[in-house]
Amino acid sequence: NTVSQVTDSPNRVAVTINKMNYSHHVIKQTGKMNVNCLTVEAPFKVFEAFGFRSGRDCDKFEGVDFAVKGFMPVVLDACAYITCEVVDKMETSTHTVFLGKVTDADIIKQDTPMTYAYYHNVIKGKSPKNAPTYIGE
Repeated sequence: NTVSQVTDSPNRVAVTINKMNYSHHVIKQTGKMNVNCLTVEAPFKVFEAFGFRSGRDCDKFEGVDFAVKGFMPVVLDACAYITCEVVDKMETSTHTVFLGKVTDADIIKQDTPMTYAYYHNVIKGKSPKNAPTYIGE
């Protein structure tokens, strides 16, 4: 999944989701999505819960500290979150790019945000096969 700011006025973000992911189904059904910006201090159980398990098979929030902000759960090991209502989408063969109108966003704590580079180079984490950054072994 990737997130990019599209415009700042009105505030819009684009979120790319693989069509095989359960998140894709949920976003299409509800028209809502939430982006949690994890910190470098986030426990690995958060990555396991959200990056390597499917919501089809389990409750991803079980064992993860979270709070509901507005209409969406926010992971408390995040440094910030962005809540959106889907206003448009673009389909590709494998992914959908959802355009979201930002309805809520906030900084939870002033920690260093996790980047893919930090995740791969320092944590030595791997991307799941449905991730746009997946590199085959």
